[in-house]
This record gives sequence, C-alpha cells and structure tokens, in this order.
Amino acid sequence: MNVGTGYSQVYSGVLTRDDSRSLRRFDFFVPPGATDVFVMLVYSPRREDERGALGPRDFRRRWAAEIDRYRGKLERVGDQDLLAFFERFVDGACTRVQPLQNLLNLAIFDSQDHFRGRWDSPQHFGEWVRIGEVSATRGFVAGDVPPGRWTIVLECHAVVTDVCSFEIGVRCAVSDGLWLRGELHAHTNHSDGALTPAGLVEAAREAGLDFIAITDHNTVSGLAELGSASDSAAKPIVIPGMELTTFYGHAVALGVCEFIPWHDASKGDGLNRQAREVRRLGGLFSVAHPFSVGYPVCAGCEWEYEDTDPGLVDLMEVWSGPWTSHVMWNVPAMRWWDDLLCKGYRVTGVAARDAHKREQLFERETADTYVWARSLTVRDVLEGLRSGRVYISSGPRLNFSLTVSGDGGRFLPGDRARIPSGARLALRVELADPAGELRKSARWGDLLARVVKGTREHGAHAVFTSQVRCSGDRGDRGGRGDCDGARDCDGSAEPIEFEDTTVGDAWYRCEILVDGKSRLPGPHFIALTNPIFVEVISSEAH
Repeated sequence: MNVGTGYSQVYSGVLTRDDSRSLRRFDFFVPPGATDVFVMLVYSPRREDERGALGPRDFRRRWAAEIDRYRGKLERVGDQDLLAFFERFVDGACTRVQPLQNLLNLAIFDSQDHFRGRWDSPQHFGEWVRIGEVSATRGFVAGDVPPGRWTIVLECHAVVTDVCSFEIGVRCAVSDGLWLRGELHAHTNHSDGALTPAGLVEAAREAGLDFIAITDHNTVSGLAELGSASDSAAKPIVIPGMELTTFYGHAVALGVCEFIPWHDASKGDGLNRQAREVRRLGGLFSVAHPFSVGYPVCAGCEWEYEDTDPGLVDLMEVWSGPWTSHVMWNVPAMRWWDDLLCKGYRVTGVAARDAHKREQLFERETADTYVWARSLTVRDVLEGLRSGRVYISSGPRLNFSLTVSGDGGRFLPGDRARIPSGARLALRVELADPAGELRKSARWGDLLARVVKGTREHGAHAVFTSQVRCSGDRGDRGGRGDCDGARDCDGSAEPIEFEDTTVGDAWYRCEILVDGKSRLPGPHFIALTNPIFVEVISSEAH
C-alpha cells in the first residue's frame, strides 16, 4: 500500500494489567486537502511467554477473582453437575487457553464525530489501514475526509502481561491544493450596491479575483437573478451569502442561499440562534467590521451584542476596507481576534472590503483574502476558510510555515502540530510580489516581518522581528534591501527563519508591516496570516 507522507505522527505508551478494560484517546490533526488517512497499531508482547505457563494450582491462584465471579453465576443456576463440570474445565483450561493473549483494538472518529471504522488486531496487526474518499480497508468507512481533529480510541480489552508497549502510527495523503484570492463581503443593487449581480461578478473578474461573495443586506434575491451559485471552475466563482444587518451588529452568512431571520433577535442573545442556523445550512458565520462606527452614524454597523458565543463564530473581519482610513476599526478587531485565539477559540481572521461599487475592488490598501483550497469550488473555498488555512494581503504573496525538529511534516496556517514538550520549532517566512503591486507604494526595505506567539497564560506578543530584504540585494545599498525592482529584483524577498522552543500550547502567526513611525495609531499592515497551532503532548502519548 502506498502510504501518504503529507502528515505523520506517532503515539506510544506502556500498559499494565491494571489498564485492562479501559480506553485511551489520542487526537490527531487531518490537514485540509487530505484524501486518505492511514493508521497502524503494533504492540508487544502479543501474548504471555509460553515458557512461563502456569500449572493448575497457580493458574487458579492467579485468576482467582475471575474464576470466583464466573462460579457465582453457575451457582445461581443450582445445577451441581454443571458446577462439577466447571471445576474440571478450570483445571484443563491452563493447557487450553495458555498462553493468554493481550488484546488491543482501536476505533476511529473523524472531525465531524462520525465513526470511520474499527481496527481488529487479528486482521490488521502491523499493517497500515486506509480510510479514503473512494475506498477503505475492510472494517473502515470510505467517504469525505474532513480536516480537523480526528480521534483514535484505543480499546484495551485485555492486558495479561506485566507490561505491554504499544505504538500507533498516523499518516495522511494530501492532494495538491492552490491559493485562491477573493473578496468575502460585497453588495449589489439588490440592496445598496451600485452594480447588478452580473456586473459585480464582471468587476471581480477584471480585478483578477478567483471568488466573490454576494452578501446583500437581509436578502438573497440577487443570487436568484444571477442563477444558482456555480461549482464550476469558471473564474470568479460566486459564494452565496447574506449580510444579517441588524440593530446591534452585522454578520455575514457565507455559503447559504436562504434568508436568515433576525427580526426577533435581542441585544442580549448575541445572534447565537442565527449563527447556529447558518451552520445548520452548511454555511459560515462571520462577524463583520465589529468596531465600525455605529449608531447613529451607521445604525447597526458596530458589534454591540453582549453574549455572543465565540464558539459559534467561524470568521471575523479583522481587516476591513483600506487599512489607514479604517485603522480605528481594524486595530481593535485584531486585538479582539488575538484575545479569542488565546482563549482557545478557532476563529479565522479574514479581510473584507464591504464593497458597494466597482472602484472598491481596485482600491489601494484594501486586502484580499487568500484561501488554500483543493479546487476552485464553493465547497472547497468554504472548507479552506473553515479550517483557517488563510492569509490576508494588500499585495504580496505570503507563505508562512512551521516544521518540528525530527519530524518531516510541514505545517501551514490553520494546521495543528502536536509536539513533545521542549521540541525545537522552525518558522519560515517567504514573501513574493510577482505582479509588482507592492513596489507601487513601498520597497522591500520598508517592511518588517514579525512573528506573533499567543498562549492562554501570556496572551499574544511578538517573539521575532526581522527586516525584509529583497532577494536581489547584495548588501551594497545600505543593507536595507532597497533594490530597484525593475532591474535587480525577481519579485521575491529573502526567506526569513526563526526558531523557538515551546513547553505549552501556543499559536504562531506572521505579520508583514511597514517599518517606521506613522502618524496613525497601531501598526500599518501589508499582510498577515492566520495562526499555526501547536499542541504540546505528554511523553507518554508521543
């Protein structure tokens, strides 16, 4: 069997007799784009040592509790001949059943809590079993391979030796994906936008976008005019949606074609019921421009809901409109996002222009949302957003990755790396501007790359900062990487690497910002990524 290598993990431990008839759970991360999950279980010893077989008297003494328990059941039957037969059976059992077997099995559940099969040691001991989209090993269930946290339940049915060592291997085969660029918040003339639905799609095509979301205020009628949302590979694809424009905040429902009722929502209920309805329909719930100026200037634009459950929020607009003109909105949104991430909520940060006219799709300092997806389809773009494999940029392409010492896996934003405490982490930043958009407003030497680390205990803070240098710079321009893009620059910056050691759960994301002081408060961002999550596991589970 060709076993995937896109992701790998090993869990190991030692069991004793006291672990008989108990369960152990191991979580593992299936990355976006995985087509197959492979699992293998081995344990040793598989049985007692034949040379240590017990005689009848020692056998009775060793298993006295179990023998007495079963004898009690037969005594309740009241048949003395049956009891006598049982005693003879026990005396002969020491030769028939020895050596006794250790018996470990496992069950697998995917990130949607669906049962995906059971591993039975006599059938599959020491072999890789497959759970794939198209096919699966006997005993397992084929079908979609959703990304996220999967669970292995190790069933310790019997441990009859003093110790029993086990090892569980997990691997995933990941298909090639692609980064898609698009806009997640746009209006047509079915609400207060200037363009028809077809005109908005055409403007998105002119802007070179791969996808555009139609999210009119409290209506989905524009989707009907355009026709059903296409899952074809024509650019741009249309993501159906609606903006819930309420009295106390706006929320974008992506991936839904139905009106979401909100008129009975009170300020105190947090739109939680509406968020659940969006999810029930298979969509994503996104908090829109949460720190926009609100009532009475823009009634309802500010997020004023008091009891919103962050666990129901899939996305949050952290970069709304042009950065500098909306800095008063965006900086607090970034801080709120960081706070939720540090509390353990998996909220994907996105950009949104809230476009109402054609010009906004071409406006400087606005950002696109880049989504890693397996294909140019609505389903896969939504899945990429849900998984957090997303970055935001006003121009340059940004690759941010994490590797763990001794592990060949490479983790991207949205991924979860499970590592032993004290493992060395290597983080890599790669920046490219093939279209030359960045050079219209800034030079490589004007930029800083910053790695932000977040933990529950200490919050979010920068742990590494480096100046960005053009790959064509040879150090003869003052060391600022200020090469002339037309002559020297190939459109990319020198890769930047940073190492860290973590002893507790954490997340890392990358920011690209303009160096130097500005009259505006807060940083001036050019691009930023969603987090890569690191989960520290005990040595016993690794």
